[in-house]
Amino acid sequence: METLPLFARFLTRSMGLHFPHERLPELEQKMAHLCREQGHPDLGNYLIRLMSSPLSQEQIDTLARALTIGETYFLRDPKSYQLLEEQLLPELVAARRSTDKTIRIWSAGCSSGEEPYTIAILLSRAIPDLATWKITLIASDINPQALERGRLGIYSKWSFRNAPPWLFEYFTEREDGRFELVPHIRKMVRFRNLNLADPPKAFATGDHFKGMDIIFCRNVMLYFDAAQIEKTMARFHAALSDTGWLFVGPTEVDHTAYRGFSCRLCDGTFVLRKGTDQQEASEGPELPILPPYQPAAASAEQRAFSCAVDQPPALAAPRSETVPLAAAAPLPVVSAFPEQSRSDETPAPGYKEAEALYQAGRYQQAAELALSSLDAVEEQADALALGARAYANIGRFAEARDCCEKAIAHDRLNPQNHYLLSIILEQQGETEGAAKSLKHALFIDHDYLLAYFALGNLYRQCGDQRESERNFANALRLLERRHPHEVLPEAEGMTAGRLAEVIRAMTVEAGARDRG
Repeated sequence: METLPLFARFLTRSMGLHFPHERLPELEQKMAHLCREQGHPDLGNYLIRLMSSPLSQEQIDTLARALTIGETYFLRDPKSYQLLEEQLLPELVAARRSTDKTIRIWSAGCSSGEEPYTIAILLSRAIPDLATWKITLIASDINPQALERGRLGIYSKWSFRNAPPWLFEYFTEREDGRFELVPHIRKMVRFRNLNLADPPKAFATGDHFKGMDIIFCRNVMLYFDAAQIEKTMARFHAALSDTGWLFVGPTEVDHTAYRGFSCRLCDGTFVLRKGTDQQEASEGPELPILPPYQPAAASAEQRAFSCAVDQPPALAAPRSETVPLAAAAPLPVVSAFPEQSRSDETPAPGYKEAEALYQAGRYQQAAELALSSLDAVEEQADALALGARAYANIGRFAEARDCCEKAIAHDRLNPQNHYLLSIILEQQGETEGAAKSLKHALFIDHDYLLAYFALGNLYRQCGDQRESERNFANALRLLERRHPHEVLPEAEGMTAGRLAEVIRAMTVEAGARDRG
């Protein structure tokens, strides 16, 4: 359709939404559905009509509802919330208790409210005398229908997948089976209809987006092009206090490339802090500082998804003595973090305790206990793999590699362990070895979705666009078999539709660089 590329550019100018050439079929499908919903007989004429004059607010709201995905749930990224509750909030509360007792937090791109309400609940847990504090918790989104659902504070069981039992203490179950947020938590959040691509004046009214202590903006900038991401990051920088914190999704931005921010890593979670490393040398929680453009000691789980469209390789480039990756065959992507052991045996108590420690983010203790339980477990490969994952999460890659290689020696047909080894080798700068491990994983499991994704990203970082696109195409082929809203196993809550968007964006960006 000739008008579709024009309409895509119109959307970028009018709303900041980015639909590159590779995503035009997706745009056409969504607009065709909206066209039928609005009662227009012809899609082309409908698009021309929309472009004929500046969009009204009603049209913007309608398009936002149709074109953005509101996929979210409570405690979606548990490691980020653990960092917030156990380190950032206690530090902030201690500093403010003797002064003005104020805390300002912004959830940007909040969708239907699960994220800001999670933050509100954590605030209530962290501050017993909350009523004596001045808490500002702003939740903004471009989609007015999602905001209305958020204001109601009523959620189905689907919003509580992976939620711990204690979370239900803040809800009452209704007769229809849904759950309603308790009033004192619901009143803590102020919802606001806001497009992050709006002109600066939109941020200068009402709530005054200044002096924010913490900003959450996850799974939003996937919709933006590189220029809009730059503008949005600058906007967040201006909105934060001098040493404020910014949480963004692992697949959205290059965590090390934005001026005025330093990148920190804690238990596999990336977080940006306003200010330079020198400015922060003696301030705030002691989180490891990641130097720009150096291999990051990220968790294997985060590495599987830290592949933003504009992100330079976080891993070391291929060493001069390695063989070029162009000769390597494509491999399916495997998650490094299996949720369940492949063994049918009942784990020994020590191993079960090690798993619990791992889930709680206590990786050092998890590794030590897993390895100490080797003699007691039926399947030593499982304990060794758990030790490898735990060591990888705290940046001890030599120990992680040793454990992983031993796990593979015990069970050579487990593709997940070969994938885990690829992540570890990549962190150690052994790119060719990482590719070889991914090949092993794919040889065992030809439909290993995450392995194809990882290999495509590996080739992309090494500049081999043809092999990168071939592996990404295999990943997309497997994703087409799944419903767009299906949560992928072992993928940190990412849906099939969202991963497909990430892959398409990466492919388009690589093509644009080549043409440039």
